[in-house]
Amino acid sequence: MKAETRKPSAGPKRNVARADDGGDRGHGFTVLEAVTAASEHSDDLQETLQHIVEVIARRTNTDVCSIYLLEARVQRLTLRASTGLVRSAVGKVVMNVGEGLTGTVIEKLEPVMAVDAMSHPRFKFFPETGEERYHSFLGVPILERGTPLGVLVVQTLRRRKFSSGEVRLLRAIAAQLAGVLVQARLVEDLRSKEQERREYKQRMVGAMKRLHAYENRIEAGEAPARRRTREGRLNGLPAAPGFGRGRAHILRPPVSFAAIDERRAEDVAAERMRFQRAVTESIRELEALKVRLARRLPEFDGAIIDTHRMMLEDRGFTGKAEAHIKSGLVAEAALKRVVDEYVARFAEIHDEYLSERAADVKDVGLRLLRNLLGVEELERTLQPDSVLVAEDITLSDLGLIDHEHLNGIVLMTGGVTSHASILAKSFEIPTVVGAQPTAAEEVHEGDQVLVDGNSGVVFVNPPSDVVREYDRLDREYRAFNRELEPLRGLSAETTDGRRVNLYANIGLIGDLLFVHRHGADGIGLYRTEFPFLTYRDFPDEEEQVALYARAVRGMEGKPVTIRTLDIGADKYPAYLNLAREENPFLGWRSIRISLEMPELFKTQIRAILRVGTLGRVRLLLPMISGLEEIRRAKELIEEAKDELRRQGQDFDPTVPIGMMVEVPSAVTLASHLVREVDFFSIGTNDLIQYLLAVDRNNSRVATLYEPLHPAVLQAIHDTVQAAKGAGKWVGMCGEMASDPLCTVVLLGLGLDDLSMGPFFIPVVKRIIRSVPHAAVRALARDVLGLATVKEVKGYLFDGMRSLGILELMEMYH
Repeated sequence: MKAETRKPSAGPKRNVARADDGGDRGHGFTVLEAVTAASEHSDDLQETLQHIVEVIARRTNTDVCSIYLLEARVQRLTLRASTGLVRSAVGKVVMNVGEGLTGTVIEKLEPVMAVDAMSHPRFKFFPETGEERYHSFLGVPILERGTPLGVLVVQTLRRRKFSSGEVRLLRAIAAQLAGVLVQARLVEDLRSKEQERREYKQRMVGAMKRLHAYENRIEAGEAPARRRTREGRLNGLPAAPGFGRGRAHILRPPVSFAAIDERRAEDVAAERMRFQRAVTESIRELEALKVRLARRLPEFDGAIIDTHRMMLEDRGFTGKAEAHIKSGLVAEAALKRVVDEYVARFAEIHDEYLSERAADVKDVGLRLLRNLLGVEELERTLQPDSVLVAEDITLSDLGLIDHEHLNGIVLMTGGVTSHASILAKSFEIPTVVGAQPTAAEEVHEGDQVLVDGNSGVVFVNPPSDVVREYDRLDREYRAFNRELEPLRGLSAETTDGRRVNLYANIGLIGDLLFVHRHGADGIGLYRTEFPFLTYRDFPDEEEQVALYARAVRGMEGKPVTIRTLDIGADKYPAYLNLAREENPFLGWRSIRISLEMPELFKTQIRAILRVGTLGRVRLLLPMISGLEEIRRAKELIEEAKDELRRQGQDFDPTVPIGMMVEVPSAVTLASHLVREVDFFSIGTNDLIQYLLAVDRNNSRVATLYEPLHPAVLQAIHDTVQAAKGAGKWVGMCGEMASDPLCTVVLLGLGLDDLSMGPFFIPVVKRIIRSVPHAAVRALARDVLGLATVKEVKGYLFDGMRSLGILELMEMYH
């Protein structure tokens, strides 16, 4: 629909697609007639749609025309025909209703127009389409009596606004297209039914023969029962980047008491011997498990394993099972009866601690049952090239799994900031969370699963063309990361000499491998929550010293910033025995808990101060909202120092003290708060949510969670200026720091360091090393004057394009 600018010729004058005047009505009719003719081009719907988009693009002078069809049952749009986009994307690009500009058309059932699509807040980039070249976007719904059938989209290379007449014309074309789709589907249904009638008898005869033959093979023990392989697609949230493909391994208890009947034993002595062997094998497994977890996951509390082992050695527990065996029950039934008795007894007492003991009894009972039945542990059954599929996953689950065998993780629950997501990101395993399947898309053991951790999509038994496309994307993705490997030993320094420290966020000692692999300058955020969440009680001072010392020594002289306990909101240790809060993110959490439990807070402070003698340690206080909190925290830190002096313990009294700026009040009071600390670290995960009143794990409002919102950028700017004005350094440790689209503006705003998941360090480093600081400083200054997200993104896209770094953002965004 580009305005025609050709010079007049001797031939007839050509009408252009500007439908604001009456003289253009004839052109509209001409276009509609051409679409009608195109719909009669072929009996094949796919060919017809392709011919229609080519006619529309040609007759309306647009560079792209596409048709997306709606699958109403799953509320999903699929690209079915296009001219202008990469042809191989047809049939592969899929989005949910409300996702991207095209999905927004169905959500609103109204035309959606964007002069510059990529800067629109609802824009979603599909790299396989090649659409980054096109700017203007106009999409209209294809409706049949108010029911949506799909979306008709046109795009142009240059930025322009479509006129109201052009919108009316495209709506008229869409209405005509709706009739074509309805008629085509009716024809297909008739053909399909006729075909079914012709083939029914032949199919049924053949199927019955095959079924009979297969049943004979099953009875003869020559073949296992099979199920039909179904293709499916799960939409979730991207939690850890990358692509992974392999066979599904469903994480569920390998045995269950529900299947155990109270059978009588034929040989009581033999049953008692079986039970004792299962007890011995279970104790051996627990001892090996404790060693394995200590090596792989030192944050896990080994005392839990000791509790289970002591239960197996307790004659009060095992003696009851043996008594039931002596009375004539088989070992499995005797064990079930004892476990049921214990659990029922604990259930009568409403106490959190005893509820945990009931869970211990169940765990021990299932371990014994598994050994009685001869079923192997998860780790031994996980095959190479597996994709783990589960409702949720615990720290100990991940600790047991051989990560070298794991190509991907799919979790039905959880958000992008859940512990499972953080753990998976730490292990650099492509992960999708919140992937709730429909009944038809349920994943089964052994299914082929393809995990796209970049976009949050999971394909179940994907067709060969999808596998080929993802193999290509994976090759390009890996090649791009290989190009970044030489940067590991280089500093993050702009072309005109401005140096920025790139630090890593970690939560586990095992993360240190990736910290070094990706060339981090240090640790900008060591989350200490995991031991507190997995232990049965608060870790004592020596346990904390042992953990923190491993991190400090492992960084070999590079700085390590240890954040004090940040529990609460969605992560409370069970031993706190707290009532559920209505709004936990605004409740008793983080530094508020620490200040109300001063002895426990000082225990952690003493541990951090002690490991300060082993390297460059910094202490970081979370969730500070006012001067009263920071001053009280400093008083307790001084008390901890006095206690260490009295005990004669070595410690570093000069450990720098910083605070996280992650609530709006801290931004407002930044010029006062900065006088109380040595540094600021901006925590954007919470800051953005609190500034914009958006829960990003709530899918209904998640699109409003926007790091590049002008209010967020202004808050960062104000915080940086407050720190610089006081001569203090300021960094960022939220996920915004790892977003390549945000790198140039953060660099321009004057941050001294950025801390992120280790995986993102190379690409952020490459961006920094590719730009002059003077240019990004000017860009950031201009961006601060903009009033909308759309304006900010549009300006940033143009700025990154002019700096030659836009393709780096597109690879990771």
